Order: sequence, then C-alpha cells, then structure tokens
Amino acid sequence: MSVTTDHTISQLFLLANAEQRADIVNRLLSNVSHEMALSLAASIGDFGEEKRPHVTPEQTEQITAAQVEEIAATAEQHAPGVVQKVTAFFSDELARA
Repeated sequence: MSVTTDHTISQLFLLANAEQRADIVNRLLSNVSHEMALSLAASIGDFGEEKRPHVTPEQTEQITAAQVEEIAATAEQHAPGVVQKVTAFFSDELARA
C-alpha cells in the first residue's frame, strides 16, 4: 500500500502500528492544553505521574480516529503547523515501512 502526504492524521493513525500510534498521539499531546490532556486521560486511562502526558502503545487501542482528529485540531490551535509536520513525518515513515 502506498502512503502519500494526502493522508489525514487520523488515516495515518489507523495505518500505523501501536508504537507509531503512540508516537503520533504523544507528539500531538505535547502541543495541547493541560485540560485537553486530562479529557483524553479520562477516556483512556492514566498517563502516569509525568507532567507531560505520555500515551503507551497499549493505550492507543482505546483511542479512536475521531479522538485523534480532536487532539490534532486542539494541537493546531496551540501550535499552528504541528499537524502538518506530524502528518508529513509519519507519511514518510509509513512509506518506508
């Protein structure tokens, strides 16, 4: 399957393996508000004791593509251009796989 940069962040999330999914979510979460991180934690479980949220590959099983889009939209508001950077990085990574 060919991966292009035309994929959305949620499509990449669905195509990725568990480790890549965690990396995608963690990159996005590093650009969202504390409240957004807490909201996600309420739906998928604890992020641990770290101040910066960290999702494990196992936790990504509980994250939907719609939630990834929501996180991405919030991250984009806090850090314009972040979604494009994450999407481009993972498009390239999945194309090499």
